[in-house]
Order: sequence, then structure tokens, then C-alpha cells
Amino acid sequence: MTQPPRITSPARRRLAAQIASLGAASLLPAAWAQSGPYPNRVVKIMLGYAPGGSADIMARLICEYLSNSLKQSFVVENRPGASGNIAVQTVARAPADGYTLLFGNPAEMVVNKILTKDLGFDPDADFVPVVQVFNIPLGLVVPAKSPYKNLGELVEDARRQPKKVTFASAGGGSPGHLAGEALALKTKAPMTHVPYKGAAPALVDVIGGHVDCYFSGLTPVAQHIKSGAVRLLALSSAQRSSLFPDTPTVAETLVPGFDFTLWGGLFAVTKTPPEIVRLLNAEANQAYARPDFQARIQREQSDVIRNTPEQFGAYIRSQSEKYRQIIKDIGYTG
Repeated sequence: MTQPPRITSPARRRLAAQIASLGAASLLPAAWAQSGPYPNRVVKIMLGYAPGGSADIMARLICEYLSNSLKQSFVVENRPGASGNIAVQTVARAPADGYTLLFGNPAEMVVNKILTKDLGFDPDADFVPVVQVFNIPLGLVVPAKSPYKNLGELVEDARRQPKKVTFASAGGGSPGHLAGEALALKTKAPMTHVPYKGAAPALVDVIGGHVDCYFSGLTPVAQHIKSGAVRLLALSSAQRSSLFPDTPTVAETLVPGFDFTLWGGLFAVTKTPPEIVRLLNAEANQAYARPDFQARIQREQSDVIRNTPEQFGAYIRSQSEKYRQIIKDIGYTG
């Protein structure tokens, strides 16, 4: 009998043992049985935003680990546009074989379904959660030459001159966009939204002084804060950041209870073999258990997350309830 390829990672060894004990070759989907143990070719992870943002950085980080751990290439493919929907639609049409995955975030998996009745896909029905990869605070930044030295000054100017102050976002319905709208609503300081096709181009225009402020994920903006290219006024999360301990949160400064974070994770097409979902989840959780990986995650300002697909699914449902209320409060229609 031909021997299967050597399984090297602990998760794959456990999976092989389960298959052997059950005689499971006949129980697994035909695609799995015919192609051999997963993965045996390149795995694409689709991302709905341009390179350089928090999601892009974190997607590439987990791809690097999975590539090394599973001895097969995991690559990020950026498909920006339509608030991430282009990437999501691409994955929704892909075969349910685990070789085309989605790196999804709040806009794609929560917000868009609230705003649009016919997306061409259903985030709940067409995808299964695999693993949450990151959770990062947003930082409200302004250009280095901005006259605003703190959050209070920015808000006061927006109150005096409604819609004069502009704020960037990585796209309509993104956490940064909704955070900006919520800040404007709660402080009665109307601002003008300027959407971009991703975090990186938004940050470029903030640095260049073409837009007044931006709720950016801390991952891509941290180096620019430290270099002085932008000024950090406040954080969107419930707690302060260990990287910027002297920077106050919006909640403690002006809006009690204000709490927005950028999160993301892996999703597979519905009907992907459960064995593949469990394998990917187990490998990701092994990464989070390693001190070196924890250090890298924390350098990107993300919480270290260990979770099951079921826990990730429950978190998404809680986020759906939160964003539905926020969208109703600000009257956002997309």
C-alpha cells in the first residue's frame, strides 16, 4: 500500500491518528481522500483591503507561521474595493476545499450585511469561522503639522465649524469609519467622512496633511507616531495601550463606554471539511502558545488570542449586535 506523505506538525499527527483509528479514509469527503492530506498545494488567503494595513500585516504573520508549520505555502492575495466585498465574493464562489480562505474583518462579516440586503453572498450562511487572529485598538491620529494637540481641541473645532473637520477611513462601514461617526455623534461635533480603499492610502493622506484625522489600527501607524509623522490624540479601546501608556482613551476623555477595535480572522467556505477547519484552528492556537509568536503579536498591539471556531462564531454574533445598534444610532445607510 502506498504510504501517505509524512505528517510533521503535532496537529497533523493527531489528525492522522484519528483517521487511522476510524478507518476514516472512506468517511472523509472525496476531495480530501483523492488529493491526500491537506494541504498539498498553495493555499490562498483573500484579503479585501490594500497592503499595509493592520489586517494585511496580521494576515501575513499567520500565513508565515502556517507555511512553516504545515510545510506548504500560505499566501495573501489582496483584492481591495467595495468595503471588502470583492474579496468575500471571490471566496464565496470558491470550492469548499480549504485552498481559498478569507481573512475577514468587521466590515465584511458584520457591517455589510446590516447595510445591504443583497450582497451576492451571506456571511453567515456561506462561511464558517476558523480562528480569530487579532484584536487591535484604533488610534486617532492627526498630521504632524495639525493645530490639534488633543482630542478636546479637535472636537471643539468641529463643533464651531460643522463638517469642516475631515476624517479618513479604510472604507465605508469599517471600524475606523464607524468610530469616527460615533465620535462625531456623541460629542455633537459633525465631521466629514473621507473613505479610502484601505488603511495604507488613508494613512498616506493623513501624513501628507490632506485629511484632518484618522482612526487607524495601531499596527501600521505606530512607527509613524514614534517618528513624529503623525500625532496620536486618543485611543478607541476601553483600556489604554501598553505601547502608548500616556495616551488617553476616548472613553475616559469625552465619551464613556466608547470602545472600537479592529479584529480579524480566518474563514472557510461552508461545507469545507471539518477536519480542515480543525487543523487550521489547532495550528493557529499552537502559534499563540509560543513565546516568540506571542511577542510578535504583542508588538503589533494585538491581544494574544486562543480560540475555537465556536468561540470565534459567538464573538462575531456579539459584534453583530453591537454594530447594528451603532449603525442605527448614527443613521448610516452605506
